[in-house]
Amino acid sequence: MIRDFITYDIDGKCEENNMVAIPANVKALFGDKDACKIISTACSNGKPHAITAGTIGVADDNTMMVCQIFMNVTVQNLDKNPKAAFTVVKGMESYVVNTELKAKVTEGPLFDQMYKAVQDMIHLPIKSVLLFDVKSVYNESASPEAGKKIA
Repeated sequence: MIRDFITYDIDGKCEENNMVAIPANVKALFGDKDACKIISTACSNGKPHAITAGTIGVADDNTMMVCQIFMNVTVQNLDKNPKAAFTVVKGMESYVVNTELKAKVTEGPLFDQMYKAVQDMIHLPIKSVLLFDVKSVYNESASPEAGKKIA
């Protein structure tokens, strides 16, 4: 049985399954090389798993991405439960992007481009590029806005 992540907004309503656009300030923070970026998944029995990954980024307004270098537990979890949360933190600023896996790219122009970029950056081969549809974005900064759904 797959356990879904269920996120509730401030009103206590379960989030919708439509894709949403990532706000510009959130995209900018994901692009900041000094920000900490985390992907969180859960296995089918609900046990959470979170890792930092330097290859986490925004592919476009509605899509998050991460390159699989190791990530064995993360990918095993995604095979059984396609939901993932991306967290980005720098100082007091923090956001969570809730997503669902849409593709595992192992060949083609995107894979080739990311393979070269990662090789140039850290000299390690990638196994795949994971692409995720964005379902919601929350402000998790240390401020009165903490927990507020922003997309």
